[in-house]
Amino acid sequence: MSTSLEKVLLLNPPGEKLYQRDMYCSNISKGTYYWPAIDLLILSGILGQSYEVDVLDALIERMSPEDCLAHILARDYKAVIFLTGSASWPQDLDFVSRIKAKKPGILLLGNGDILLYKAQDFLERYPFLDAVLLDYTSSDILAFLGEDRSSLTAMAYRENGTVVVKHEPVQGAEFSYPVPQHEKFPLRKYLLVHGRRFPFTTVQASFGCPFKCSFCIAATLGYRYRSVDNVLEELHYVASLGIKDVFFTDFTFEVKRNNTLELCQRMVKDKLDLTWVCSSRASTLDEELISWMHNAGCHTLLLGVESGDEGLLENYSKGVTKDDLRRAFSLCRRCGIRTVGHFIIGLPGETEETAQKTIAFAKELNCDIASFNIAIPAPGTKLRETAIAEGYLKDDGMVFDATDSYPAMETAQFSREQAWKWRKRAVKEFYFRPSYIWRTATTVRSWYQWKLLVLNGLALVRQVFLKR
Repeated sequence: MSTSLEKVLLLNPPGEKLYQRDMYCSNISKGTYYWPAIDLLILSGILGQSYEVDVLDALIERMSPEDCLAHILARDYKAVIFLTGSASWPQDLDFVSRIKAKKPGILLLGNGDILLYKAQDFLERYPFLDAVLLDYTSSDILAFLGEDRSSLTAMAYRENGTVVVKHEPVQGAEFSYPVPQHEKFPLRKYLLVHGRRFPFTTVQASFGCPFKCSFCIAATLGYRYRSVDNVLEELHYVASLGIKDVFFTDFTFEVKRNNTLELCQRMVKDKLDLTWVCSSRASTLDEELISWMHNAGCHTLLLGVESGDEGLLENYSKGVTKDDLRRAFSLCRRCGIRTVGHFIIGLPGETEETAQKTIAFAKELNCDIASFNIAIPAPGTKLRETAIAEGYLKDDGMVFDATDSYPAMETAQFSREQAWKWRKRAVKEFYFRPSYIWRTATTVRSWYQWKLLVLNGLALVRQVFLKR
């Protein structure tokens, strides 16, 4: 006689806004676009080896806290693994504490940027938390739920009243994990502003990043890459589910150039009916690589530009020059790949002159989409250390995001009011040009792209007229 497996729940908690909480990053969606959290996807594959896994994305399902709580309490879960982040952690922890109050025996495990770097503090302050995941790609969670603490290398937990933190990041190693259970996520409710086809999902080919940009949390995570066979196994499974588009969520997709080439060549050979998006780095791209990426289905590249001022690029260890960026954007255009440029307003050292340079550079690069964000002192980054040491933070700096929240930092040269004003100005100057509007409208080829265009346009109008 077969016995049923114990159940665990992967939870994206309800919230007042459309919080994006994944990959140890946290912000508020600028529009209605939202993607399945890669953390929960990967955990669904790992946990699925030993448990029956349920997935509840309460944000995208638009569930109220009361309905979400009732849903959870009506089921017999051994554990709830929940997402949180710097943009939403107070309400997230308040919500999960209500689960514990009703079901004291349930295990609550958190995952998110604020917990990653404040694991001990949070476990000491919040007794209802049982553990914190310090690497969502690790199989530690299976050992923890099986009450084996001896082999843990990427978790923080409470043992005999004492908080234990075990964190041993692995650098440069190849790894793999079981294929995630994509079918358990409400994929038809997600939208990707730079997507091409529908439905889509997220896939990750590597963890962390080897580069050391001082404002980016990825620089603190170490770096590992999945085997090509393991990534292809997942891509074939994704295609079998009828999924058409993939968002590779890697911080830098092509770090291991030979692996990336092999992956693209095998995707072409296997005739996978998938198109995709990924994030890249201007200094690691070349024509051969971009050409193979395009042949394998890549339609959009996300590139970190950050600033139009060479001095700021150098100060923050970006490791790319404006000429590197010009070359990368030009290569993409020649190969027929759309570009998304990511820009930061308000880094220490910013002035109105450098902010104007950034806007001018965004126009020069002729991005298809430009994402203008406020600089945030993310936990664990060198930028945060500098902000604290120099007195740039005007409050405790524990709740913030790069989109809707008022800036957390200011310097003598660039106030919070200026950062807010120049971000709005950047959005207005870049997007409300007749030439940009015409170019964008004439490249739309499907109803899905029209839908995204309209929703993104409404979100941009909101950003320009958004009050403090």
